[in-house]
Amino acid sequence: MTRRKYLSICSLFLLITAAYPLFAQENRKLIFDPSSYKGTSGYFRIAKTTEGQWWFVTPDGQPFYYKGVCAVNRAGTMGGRRALPGPYAATIDRKYNYQQSPDAFVTASLHTLRTHGFNALGAWATEEFFNKGMPFTEIIEFFKEGPFLPSANGKGGLPDIFDPEWMVNADRKARALCTPLRYSRELVGYFTDNEIGFGKVEDTQFDLGFQAGQFDYSLLRLVLAMDSSRAAYKEAWKFVLERHGNSFRTLSQDWKVAIANPEDMKTLNNMRARIQDPSYDADAAAFSKWYAERYFKISHDLIRLYDPNHLILGCRFGGPPPFYVLDAMKPWVDVISANNYQPILYDRYDTLYKYTGLPLLIGEVSWATDPFKMIPYASEKSIPLTQKERMFRSGTNTLTRTALHDGIVGFTWYRWVSPASTAEYIHSGVVTLEDEPDVHSSVQQTLFSKLDDLRRANNGGAWKKGAIYTGEMNLFPDSLRPGSKHYLRLEWKDGKPLPHLAGWKMTGKPLKHSLRGNQLDMTLEVVFAEQPIRDGVVPGGKGMYNIRLNRSGEKWTGEYDGLYEGKPIKGKLYAFYFPDQYKQ
Repeated sequence: MTRRKYLSICSLFLLITAAYPLFAQENRKLIFDPSSYKGTSGYFRIAKTTEGQWWFVTPDGQPFYYKGVCAVNRAGTMGGRRALPGPYAATIDRKYNYQQSPDAFVTASLHTLRTHGFNALGAWATEEFFNKGMPFTEIIEFFKEGPFLPSANGKGGLPDIFDPEWMVNADRKARALCTPLRYSRELVGYFTDNEIGFGKVEDTQFDLGFQAGQFDYSLLRLVLAMDSSRAAYKEAWKFVLERHGNSFRTLSQDWKVAIANPEDMKTLNNMRARIQDPSYDADAAAFSKWYAERYFKISHDLIRLYDPNHLILGCRFGGPPPFYVLDAMKPWVDVISANNYQPILYDRYDTLYKYTGLPLLIGEVSWATDPFKMIPYASEKSIPLTQKERMFRSGTNTLTRTALHDGIVGFTWYRWVSPASTAEYIHSGVVTLEDEPDVHSSVQQTLFSKLDDLRRANNGGAWKKGAIYTGEMNLFPDSLRPGSKHYLRLEWKDGKPLPHLAGWKMTGKPLKHSLRGNQLDMTLEVVFAEQPIRDGVVPGGKGMYNIRLNRSGEKWTGEYDGLYEGKPIKGKLYAFYFPDQYKQ
């Protein structure tokens, strides 16, 4: 081992172990509000403390902070029972004689999970791990059942949930998966699906993404142009015409596009012609909400039909969904689940939690993505970090803060198995294809064992009330340059901002600041690097911004104005301040 590597590892452990004492308080007993419990007594439930912090509650009544891992199975990949065996399966067959019995593989894997600080199994764990001494989840995947809607991008479409055949298939699946687990005391609950979407609303650009689901335009528009014999087609045209006086003429006037009959919608889609009117946007959002309401209610009712005892954990959104989808799901789930691959996990999901009031389980988390590895810290001007060191620092920050959030009841590591991590190319697994610990192992063991006590000690959120002194602030403006969103990290020491701003393809510095109690005024200089995009390059540039923020707890809100490349720009922004968990 080189001297640099040895010193880096020692420094890393000092950074992580320093996190805990800063927040340590008397480890007093949590008291839950009796009216907040959801779930069936004797099984896993959720409840909120009298001071406002959500927890899972075990069948024995103990608080439980969920730290799970996805895809613990012989194939080692997402999909669980659907996953095809590959190199990892060959390792397991050889090492544990799996084909004779899975017991040795299960025992060894559970031991590895516990020694790394995990306490639960995430989505796509397979049946041999169920009821073997570790809490687990099941994923139904209703969206894998047909018949399906067409897809504009060639991928699998969403199901036609208006079709009676889909109801039959969904019922069959719920019965098969939920009935055997009905009385399990180790089952935490059910995910309904994974990273589904309900269509974009506006046609301002054709761009795929989690929020768009399987579409490059709205769900409504896609369904209106499908096969006229299909159930969803009939329901969609009935839905939209009733909103416009059952008149194509009125519909055309309201949408500001000529639609004389249903065939015209097919023509518009074939032409990829945009519909840009608030009336269309409102209809598209309303239809997606209606579809989502139907999906969440059916999913709820089917699970409850075959298992009335366990929690419903949501559909593992790929990112924060729009508010109209949250409105649709809120009556039908006990927990919201969403996935995250960014250092701003706390900040990103706080709005979702505040909007719904429901506890949140992070369905996937990884700190091996570029935002964790590529955004430098102020201290690196004197001591540069490798990508791996930066990843561990940023990742440890992220999961420590996640444990402090009142509404987040746990997280799930992205995956169980990955190819071996080498040099700066870092994967997200717990073990390698050879079933050996991956690069994250020692950091997980050091950090994860502390998170439960850290969360318990901060019941009540006293850390939110301290003055800005030494820590980090993440700033979220509407847009610092036209057409793109950014967030910036600003570090503080001894009550003053350090002369360094950092973000994705951004650097900068605070030029002046004034901090008076709960009011913060700052002038920032931000330099944007040139950034490649799908169809070309976004040129670099420079901006100067005056920001004004007022504090409420750990969150600051306000506005900004300034110049980007000499042109005026202004907007709203918010920020989160986190006291430093580390002794530098």
